[in-house]
This record gives sequence, C-alpha cells and structure tokens, in this order.
Amino acid sequence: MPTNLPTVPNAFIGRESDLDELLRLLMAVRVVTLCGTGGIGKTRLCLSVAHEAVEVFSDGVWLVELADLDCGDLLAQRVAAVLGVQVSPDGDPAQAVATAVGGGKQLLVLDNCEHLIEDCAELCTYLLGACPDLRVMATSREPLRVLGETVWRVPPLSLLPVAGGGSDAVRLFVDRSVAGGGLTWTAQEDTAVSALCAELEGIPLAIELAAAMTRVLSVEQIRSRLSDRFKLLTSGSRSAPARQRTLLATVEWSYRMLSAPAQLLLQRLTAFRGGWTLELAELTCPCPGLAADEVLATMAELVDKSLVLADGEAGGEIRYRMLDTVRDYGRQRLQESGDEDELRQRHLECVFLVSKRLGDLIATCDRRHWPEITRRALVIDAMQPNLYAGLGYARRTGQVERGLRMCTDLQWVIIAGGRFDEAARHIDELLQDSDTVMPGQVAHALAIRSVVCFFGGDAVGVVRHGREAVRLGRASGHLISEALAIIMLCAVGAGDEEITLDRAAELAGKAGDSYVRSLVTYIKALHAQVAGQLRESARLYEQMIDSHRDANDWGMALAVIGLAQIAHSRGDLEAAAHHYQYAQELLDPIDHRGERIRCLTGLGRIATELGDFDTARRRLAESLALSSGLGQRAVAVELVDGFADLALREGEHVRAVRLMAAASALRERMGGALLLSLSGARIQELLAPARRALGETMVAQLWAEGRTLPWHQAIEYAVRGEPPVRPRLGIPVPVAPDGTLTEREREIAGLIARGLSNRKLAEELVISPATVARHVSNILAKLGFTSRTQVATWAIEHGMNE
Repeated sequence: MPTNLPTVPNAFIGRESDLDELLRLLMAVRVVTLCGTGGIGKTRLCLSVAHEAVEVFSDGVWLVELADLDCGDLLAQRVAAVLGVQVSPDGDPAQAVATAVGGGKQLLVLDNCEHLIEDCAELCTYLLGACPDLRVMATSREPLRVLGETVWRVPPLSLLPVAGGGSDAVRLFVDRSVAGGGLTWTAQEDTAVSALCAELEGIPLAIELAAAMTRVLSVEQIRSRLSDRFKLLTSGSRSAPARQRTLLATVEWSYRMLSAPAQLLLQRLTAFRGGWTLELAELTCPCPGLAADEVLATMAELVDKSLVLADGEAGGEIRYRMLDTVRDYGRQRLQESGDEDELRQRHLECVFLVSKRLGDLIATCDRRHWPEITRRALVIDAMQPNLYAGLGYARRTGQVERGLRMCTDLQWVIIAGGRFDEAARHIDELLQDSDTVMPGQVAHALAIRSVVCFFGGDAVGVVRHGREAVRLGRASGHLISEALAIIMLCAVGAGDEEITLDRAAELAGKAGDSYVRSLVTYIKALHAQVAGQLRESARLYEQMIDSHRDANDWGMALAVIGLAQIAHSRGDLEAAAHHYQYAQELLDPIDHRGERIRCLTGLGRIATELGDFDTARRRLAESLALSSGLGQRAVAVELVDGFADLALREGEHVRAVRLMAAASALRERMGGALLLSLSGARIQELLAPARRALGETMVAQLWAEGRTLPWHQAIEYAVRGEPPVRPRLGIPVPVAPDGTLTEREREIAGLIARGLSNRKLAEELVISPATVARHVSNILAKLGFTSRTQVATWAIEHGMNE
C-alpha cells in the first residue's frame, strides 16, 4: 500500500483499546483531531492508528509533519511534496493536491498543527470539499474547528494496574528504562515506579524522560528531585524536534503560542489547588491586562489549547484543573512577574467570600434554601484543597481571625467531609496565634475542633477543646459554640449538672440552629444504641430522618447508618444492607468519606457473615482506600474489626487474634467513647476456635502483640497480612485478651452457675464477702454482662459448672 509512514523505533505501549475505536471513527467521520497538551502522546497514538489504517485506505496513508514549518503559506506546498504532486511555478498547490487525490480513498495525517491552526483548517476545508473519500487525521493542541471534525482528547496514560502486570504508565517506564540500559526490572521496584508515574501524571514524555535518567539515578532519587522537574527531565531523544527533547521545551512551546491575556490567566490560575470553577476564576484572576469579563473567553482559549482541562462537574458548574507540569511552569512565570503575593491575597478573599456565602445560607436553617445550599456545598467540597491553601496563607500573613471565620463558616463541610487530619492541623495552627481574636470566634473554632476530635475518635481532645470552648462561649455569649462543645462533652461522658444534652438543645433552640439540635438527637440515639436500648435508639434515628427529609443530607445519612447498625445487631442482614445502600445514595452527591467508609465496612461485614468472602474483601478494601490520610481513628476501629471477622471466618487465626486485640486497644486509647464494641463474652466466643487451633499460650502472646499496633499499622496489617512488629521491650502488655477471666474468676463463674450466692461463695472459697463482690463485679465488667443470670448461662455454655 502507498504510504510514507516512518518505521516505529520502539514498542507502542498503552492505549491499545483506543486504536480500534479511532479506526472505527475514521470510517464514520471525515476529520479526527487528536488534541492534548504537549508530551501527552498525540503523535505516537496518531502514527499507530495510521499504521493500522494502511490496509483500509487502499490509495495511500500520508504523513505530513508540520513542526518545522514556520510559514502557513507553504502548507499546501508541503502536502503536495509529501504526496509527490508536481506544482507548476504559477499553479495553486492546494488545487494540485485536490486534483491528484480526486476520488481516491486516502488518509492524510497532519502532525503538529497548532502553530498553523488557521491555515490547516482552511486547507482541510478545501480538500475535504473537493475529495469525497479523503479522510484527515490531525494532531494539535487545539481543535481545527472545521465542519465534520470530531475532537479526540488524548488523556494521560492509565495509572491503574491491569491483570498480569502494572499500569500502562508503569509498562512504558519499564520498557524505555530497560531499552536505554537503565533499570534492571525487579518486582521490588513496582511500588516506587508506580508512585513516580503517578507524580508524573501519566504524561508519556515525562515518563520517557524519567526512564532515561535511570542510567544514572535510582527511581527514588528521581522522585526526590521532581520538585524541579524541568531541570531533571532533560535527556530526550536527539532525533526528536527540539521542543520535544525536554519537558521544559514542550511546555514553553505551548506557552509562547498563547495570547498575552491567556499567558496572564495561566499564571494566575496557578493560585488554585486541585481545581476551580469559572466563578472562582472570575473572582480571583482579573488584573491589568485581563479584565473580569475577559476571563471566560480566555479560559476557553486555554482549554482549546489543552493547557487547562475541563474536568467534571460540581454543583452544576464545570470544574477546571491543570496538570502539575503546566502548573509548575505557570508558577515560575508568576514568580518572575512579582504579582504572586497580590494574587494569593485575592485567592484568600475569594475563598473567604465563597465560604461566607455558604455559612450565611446554612445559618438561616430555611429549607427553601436547600437546593442552593447543596449546590454551593458540592462546589466547596470539590474545592477543599483551595480552602486549605487559603487557610495556610491566612495564618502565614497574620490574618488569623479571617482564617478562623472561614473554619466556622465551613464547619459542616469540614465535619461531614471527614478529612480530619488536614482540618485539625489548620485549626490548631490558627488557634495558636489567636490571642488577638474575639473570644466568641475562638470559642466557635474550639467547639468545631472538639467535634472533629469526636468523629476522629480522640476523646481526650474532645474534653480539652470542649471545656475551653464552653468557658469562652459562656463568657462571650456565643450560644452555638457552647452548645456544640456541650454536645461533644456529653458524647464522651464528660458532662455534669450544667453540661447536659438538654442544655445544649436549649442553647441551639435560642440560636435557631436546627443542625445543632439534630446533633443532640444523634448523640442521644448513639447513647441508647451503646446501652442496648435499640428501640429507643431507632426512634431517635427516625426522628432525625424526619427532620432532614427535605434536605437528604449528611444528617439524614448518619441516622440511616444508625438504623443499619441496629438492624445488623438484631441479625436482620437484609434490612441492614438496604439501609447501608440507601445511606450511600444519600452520600453520593458530596464526598462524605467518614460515613461512606462506615457503609462499605458495614456491607463488608454483612458479606462476611453471609460467607461471600470475595465481596467482603472488596468492600473492606474500598473502605480502606477512602480512609487513607483522613485521621478517622474511630472509623479505623470498625475497619480493623471487619478484617478481623473476615480473617477469623477464613481460618486465619493468627491474624484474627492480632486484629481483634488491635481493635480492642484502639478503643481503649480513644477512651471507648460511644464506640460500638464487642462484649467480653463475644470476644471469648470468637477466640474459641483460635484457642483450639493455637493453644492458650499462643493466643495470649498474639493478643499482646496486637495491642501494641498503632492504628495505621493495624490497618496495614489487616490488608496486607504482613507480620507486625513485636511488642517493644519495657512496655507492659496484657498476657491474655480483654474479657479473659483469671483462674479465680473462672472458678467463681462456675460456682455462680451452680446457684451459689455471694455469702455461700465466700464460705466455699474461704474469702470475705467483699472480696467475692469485687470478683463478681470484675466478671460482669469483663464479660459485658449486667446480671448473675447471664454469667451463669455463659459459664454453663463453657463447661465451668462441672
């Protein structure tokens, strides 16, 4: 077949599924333009498709390379030369090409059109009109915008592992590294290479340049130097065009092609973290040379040229983002301009304004505002990195009161969003410098901090921050801060005659805050649930659902999850699964991770009980993936419990014992506040198979080891199953699991089962009645029982009455 396509020098890796789709597309449309930022792999994908298309286009597939062509007037002449068309000195080269192609079935490949975009569009329009069976495939950083064009946005290489190997990005890195005499591939490098490819965002050019550096650097050394990726990634192919030999040259080429306003906007958009909306850009980015009403059109230019990505939707608004490589370049240009400080202040004012608008709407407690509240909350939830960037700048520049006000305006987004480690760090840093801030504002921030501590499983922190919030709230007359702090103190059992849930409800009523009143109901429901008063707990959860029904929000999801837990404890697995699934639907619009983790963990435990271990492991793994870096220790306990149950039912006794011990110790470290824990009797029952398989001494040793695991190590062990570290020397650890009775206590339990009273027990054992009473009290506490009858039944079941 006639073609001038070059021989491909190395393997085409990744995007294999795209080849077939693009070939089918070429059969259906006249023009396909592969668009994407520099280095994304447009040319390589285009050439691979063209090679596959040679069998389809019987009259020829022709590559016209335009990177080195500076003058658009010579475009048609270049195409004619590639096709071997003779043009007379005074002839029209475009017409000559059209005549030569005629009705032939040919594919014309125009590579790198962006700097000649208008000339390419004009020529394509003419040739497509004159040649009915001609197809055009182009690569460009922006669309041609001709009639009949289909734009194919080329994404980065996939970072997701595939069956039997690593991700497309990893495969490319390994292939190029080995071919270049660098990395000798072993499985040990898999994690490091995966992390490197993720940091390079799957950009093929960056990955190939990094792979070339393995001749002189290890993968970890390359990762450590990526903070200045433009200096590091400079060893490109000598045969490539100059602008594709280094990462810097590739980005600079795109930047130079922008209009002056687009260059300014690109620089200023680097103020955002993780993404932005048009509203945020219009509030933050105007400056001399870029008016507010020009931002939309200029943003469109950046999207067209693939330097800004339109990446999904939040609250009905398109969300935009940049690849980090482009952001790094834009930030360098911004620093050179001297406008960075002014831009950071504008960014802070923008996120402060957006936060205040949402806070003011929520404070109205008007259900008519729920659609708008939900829309704004969705936007803010998607923009959380920007909020934290603003808080960091506020603290660094001494704007502490403004930073604390942002925290209080966004209290429900912070709490419901569940990213506690990040929020806690910023609140703590701002509170450290809050000496000149009004007491009421400080009290409110402390109250929010206590709520974060509660949902993060830090009972000590609840008490520390909560008591100070109550003191300052009362002194300043700030009703909501006092109410919130009282709720949290009562939640962990630190209330008194003045610190009661009824007092909190009264304060919330005076302030007109329905959210805080609902939180009172939630804590009452939790108290009832932990105490085993399931009917009362369910009634309170239903009350919460009624109050949140119009909003379908986080509060309603909390209550539905509570009903799921109650159904599970009653053995109604079908109802529990239904509630968990409904709660997930409620949580779908906003990324409320803490509650989503509880849902997945609950569904995983239900699957475990049903014997569907594959589903259970998948659900628990999903839960783990969401929990990373959140600081949700209370959720971690539930997750560890879930993996322990799975290990136990699969016969992995060693792992199960360690994990049960870790969960037990984690509850104790958090004060056990309102954590739904297993009773001592239930622990004994679960450990019985392990005792039979491993022996009493081994179980005691494994329990001691498990209790030393920090929560993050416990989760790591739960998932990977790698043996944890041994107990540290010099730290006393229990020699038996919680709930295990001493020999004397087992003896007394057996005598109770035989019907002996405390007085008869004292006579039988020749000890004082007070000592007997103390032993009985210990037995009840360890087994989680409330009556001697329960002890007697348990002792008989375990053969202690013989």
